[in-house]
Amino acid sequence: MNTINPMQLLNNYNVKAGSVIESVIAMTIIAICLSMALIIYSRVLGSDQSIAHYQARQKVKELFWETKTEKEFIDENYNFESFTVIKKVEELENNTGYKVVFIIKVQSKKETYQYIVRN
Repeated sequence: MNTINPMQLLNNYNVKAGSVIESVIAMTIIAICLSMALIIYSRVLGSDQSIAHYQARQKVKELFWETKTEKEFIDENYNFESFTVIKKVEELENNTGYKVVFIIKVQSKKETYQYIVRN
């Protein structure tokens, strides 16, 4: 019976060194990409701000633009489905303009935005 030695099989199989290096580089690139994707994914999941918060911030920008263009410098409250916006207006010294303060309430969080509008 003719037995084949495993070492003889390995000696007959030649692998170029370049292909091994290329494989190591490719695996390194894949590992880096996967780790970056995992970091981004965990930050998105760990974000403490909800969609309602971003909607409220956008609504403040819209309400400020509307206040500025229509010159409606009065206190107002806006109630939306998932958040509340309170607008407070104060006149600046010597009638030089207005200080417009927006307070957004999303769930139990409060955030304040202040703007100055000059005459």
